[in-house]
Amino acid sequence: MCRILTLCFLTGFVLSARAGADEPLPEQLTITPLIESAGIELPGQSAGGDNTLRFREAGTTQWQDANPLYFDPVNGSLSGAVVYLKPSSHYDIELSVTDDAGTRLYTDSFYTGADKPPVDPQKIYHLKDIYQGGTLDVEALGIEGAPGAWAMIKGDLNTPIVAPEDALSAIRIGAQSYVYFEDITIAQGGQLGFFAEEAHHIWVNGCDISQWGRRPAEYRKGIAYDDRGRQINYDSAFFMRRSGVITVENCYVHDPVFGANHWGNGHPKGTNAFLAFANHPEEAFQGQIILRNNTFTGTDEVRFNDVVESRFNLNSDGGFIRDSAVYNNTFAYANDDIIELDGGQHNVLVYNNDFSHGYGGISVAPVRRGPSYIFHNTVHSMGDERGMMWAAIKAGGVSSNPEGQVNLFNNYVYSSGNGITASYVQGDDGFWVNAVNNVIITGPATDVSGFSILDKQFDARSLFTGNYLFNLDTASERFQADITVPFADSTKLNTAFAQSLAEQAAPKTMNIADGLTVANFSKFAGGLITGKTRPVTGAAPYLSFSHVLLEEMLNFNKFAPASYDAKQDDTVNGGMTISDDGSTLTLSGNAWKQIAGQFTVDAGSRLVATVKIEGPAEIAALGLDTNLKQGPGVILSFGGSQSYGHLVDDLGEQDGWQRLVIPVGQYLKAGNYQYLTFILDNDATPQAGKIHFRHIALIQGGDEI
Repeated sequence: MCRILTLCFLTGFVLSARAGADEPLPEQLTITPLIESAGIELPGQSAGGDNTLRFREAGTTQWQDANPLYFDPVNGSLSGAVVYLKPSSHYDIELSVTDDAGTRLYTDSFYTGADKPPVDPQKIYHLKDIYQGGTLDVEALGIEGAPGAWAMIKGDLNTPIVAPEDALSAIRIGAQSYVYFEDITIAQGGQLGFFAEEAHHIWVNGCDISQWGRRPAEYRKGIAYDDRGRQINYDSAFFMRRSGVITVENCYVHDPVFGANHWGNGHPKGTNAFLAFANHPEEAFQGQIILRNNTFTGTDEVRFNDVVESRFNLNSDGGFIRDSAVYNNTFAYANDDIIELDGGQHNVLVYNNDFSHGYGGISVAPVRRGPSYIFHNTVHSMGDERGMMWAAIKAGGVSSNPEGQVNLFNNYVYSSGNGITASYVQGDDGFWVNAVNNVIITGPATDVSGFSILDKQFDARSLFTGNYLFNLDTASERFQADITVPFADSTKLNTAFAQSLAEQAAPKTMNIADGLTVANFSKFAGGLITGKTRPVTGAAPYLSFSHVLLEEMLNFNKFAPASYDAKQDDTVNGGMTISDDGSTLTLSGNAWKQIAGQFTVDAGSRLVATVKIEGPAEIAALGLDTNLKQGPGVILSFGGSQSYGHLVDDLGEQDGWQRLVIPVGQYLKAGNYQYLTFILDNDATPQAGKIHFRHIALIQGGDEI
């Protein structure tokens, strides 16, 4: 229960008093914690006041400033979020509100969610023991957990789920709740992959979903129809109807049965990776969706409608609705939007993501309540299957229905169309945004494209502060907006600097002007840190091969390594460079990296690499993994002072390049793996040592080396 104090400022003293027993109960803070963030709301407020917010880990004395809460005109409340928290941790929070009624202080505490759900050891079900083919019907099996005692369904590489093509789904959850799925492979999904209806507390970790969706019986003007003459739409790898409190993490969603049409044939219709459909009948279970550390990707030839789509996106209870977080994902290849947040967007967070290859990037059209937060994302390499795009960030519809605000902090956009862009929603193209410290570089300039900001209605509430805006075609800033505070350093507004910034691997770094740091959201002090931490030189495709030499296709510029284990991957003392036109990867210090894909291992498989070790190493290794859970069983060590994983060779610190041929099929189980890992571990001397990799190959049993 939060505590409320009324403050009086008299000769330096602070007097406090709680509400008396005969006074009406004052308004209360509502805190909705997720794993690494928390939504905060204070009802019964009015516009025009000021507030300050701060937080600390319980038991410590050091408070951290948070971004102030924003006024929500729809519900008459102050709303916002604190971010970059630690899982399973206890936090204190303090909110001070000053308005015509005086100053009030609200204090409370909360716990963030755990990194993994608590599983009942009596309710662990191995897929190989419960799955007999067809659709896995969780509801029919009666598998369900309880708060603090979840049920778990554990998959393995050798038990893929293969549903009939005419099945509704591969996995039917029904209305079951408190169910945790781990390491599930859906090799064929029917119309849908996971299907739930009015469920809550569902967690999916380390899944691989492909080949879902209805097979088109015919195409009419480019649009797919099924054998009953219906347009095919909403066929989703995750279709959680009227379901909330859902976590999907470390999943690879790829290769649906068919692709969506492009806008040249009308509004795209087709498959999605995830459908945000979070309006559970019970308000307590609405929203609260977490999508993290996933790769959802189509291809140039087979694209999603939206990678992540919102259902009922014109309503305040549409889409993610409230208190949700989408972070550390790679989403790619759509003929419409990469992600739709459209709907309520109340304390919905989207951050540290890589978005590419879509007609639109992030859609916030409309925001029916807000505020929502979009920060530290990279939007790049855009375009539908025709190479056409509209907007990196699409906004509109602010006045056609209840209206809310969207906050855009420290994003990086490289767009051949527009950046922040007005789009019609029910005839209304107005929007309300607060854009601070974004980098938006655009390309060709036409009457309708090439604008870093295209604001047609000039809503007085919108703020554009400290953004780097540049068009390479006109070699100048190009926008249609009332700029609140221009970019501080005009010497950087030139083609050479813009191009160098575009070529710089994310995160992009520039100085933030004094006073423009966004507390708690501008994560690193001293520089403008924007975009997801990965190179942006091209797409983020998955490697997918069998009996194919990787050295013919593994270009590290194209298949950019990402962090393997945040606890091991030291971004301060460790480093990664790519050289020789993308053919060589160099790790330095303490660095653990991975490339996502599909890697097939059989009994005779050999993993081939050419490596060079310089300086000390505790662990020098390659590996293949299924779920980003580092452990000795998936590490193939060939050097270093520590005995960790499978010791497959001992190269030591030798001069020059050396070729490795690792009989990986003798060390790892046969099957499909999702991550190829590159490891240099140097905890004791984190600034010493390097390892270089090139000419990587995975060779199957009978193939020549």
